[in-house]
Amino acid sequence: MLSKHLNDPQFIARHRTKASAFVRDRRLPFRRLCIILIWNLRSALHLDLGRFFDQADNSEAPHPTAFSKARAFLKASAFVDLNDALIETARDQAIGDYRWHGLRLLAMDGSTLRMPKGSPEIAAHFGNVDCARGISPPLARMSYLYELRSNLIVAATITPYERSELTHAHDLLGERVWEEDCVIYDRGYNDPRIIAWSLAQDSHFVIRVAVRRYRNAEAFAKSSAQEESFDYHFSDEVIEEFKAYGIPLPKSRRLRFVRVELDTGEVEVLLTNLVDSREYPGEEFKALYHERWTVEEGIKTTKCKIEMENWTGKTVHSIYQDFHARVLSQNISVSLATVSQPALDCLKRNCRQRYKINVKRAIGLVRDHFVGLVAVTAESWKEIMDRVRRRLLRAASIVREERSFERGKPRRIPISQSYKPIT
Repeated sequence: MLSKHLNDPQFIARHRTKASAFVRDRRLPFRRLCIILIWNLRSALHLDLGRFFDQADNSEAPHPTAFSKARAFLKASAFVDLNDALIETARDQAIGDYRWHGLRLLAMDGSTLRMPKGSPEIAAHFGNVDCARGISPPLARMSYLYELRSNLIVAATITPYERSELTHAHDLLGERVWEEDCVIYDRGYNDPRIIAWSLAQDSHFVIRVAVRRYRNAEAFAKSSAQEESFDYHFSDEVIEEFKAYGIPLPKSRRLRFVRVELDTGEVEVLLTNLVDSREYPGEEFKALYHERWTVEEGIKTTKCKIEMENWTGKTVHSIYQDFHARVLSQNISVSLATVSQPALDCLKRNCRQRYKINVKRAIGLVRDHFVGLVAVTAESWKEIMDRVRRRLLRAASIVREERSFERGKPRRIPISQSYKPIT
């Protein structure tokens, strides 16, 4: 899939800012520049470039300055389109297509990312945030639309910090959520516009409601009822707003509260448009909402294992390139792990415990062999791919059901551009 697009002249023309010298440079053509960024540069730039070219063809690596100038002519949208193609391929081939009552399960969540210090351009674009100790380093806000059972990032966005996660949700929901989808939201997304978008798309949603902020939910939580259907009324403001988009909204819609009691005794209230209690039993919603934790793990993978905040440049353009290239890198690793899972299940069929491929090891394996997978002949590719699959099957971990830990708050130390590690 990568080779097909990176060799396509129309794809190259669409994602190149203008005619540039680097396209004529044999060492840094468009295809190779994309592969370098997807490969995920982590250490000092001159060291990583040397490693890449040693693996690719043993030619002399370009100077880091030449690489930095060349990347200015590559649009970040190239990686967005490649990721869309990967997601479409995964859907067509039913990679990880494990559904819940016929619905594809998605989740929306967001986080913040530390930007590199010392760049007035980045600080001006993304903005600083006031905190207890004064002005913080520049921060960006990111959001994922995440497919829960295949662990694929369907869509991602990064914006200046001042834009909210609700705004991200409106941007991401439009083109990538369909009729047979169910999106699971945390309580920060309980907004009439999220509900309106879902109804307009004929998709489904499950939203955790902040009980103390909504009288109806608080009254339901205090009652002994396990579920309750009611008419949800849209305000005239929301109706007029969607009318401007050409979307007629009904004055009210039948929705449903579902009660979830945690082991700690806390009561959660879920709001959903899955109102048929026979088709979608209320007792299944606790396990369903728990699946939303997968997107939290996906963001942790992005920050800690992919090292998203280990930026490779100090321009706004390089930030967008790094972000979308690493989203694609994570999806490539997860896809290969998902494709290999049936073979692992067959290999471990006589074991008591269930096994799954360890994502962290899969990311490391794919990075180690990525250059070979996309830059060699077809014969060599098959040999390398077989080696990756064998090693993925050995990179298995036991799935320990019903295990939970108290959520900690680890201190993340930002990576300095001047003091990057050798490895």
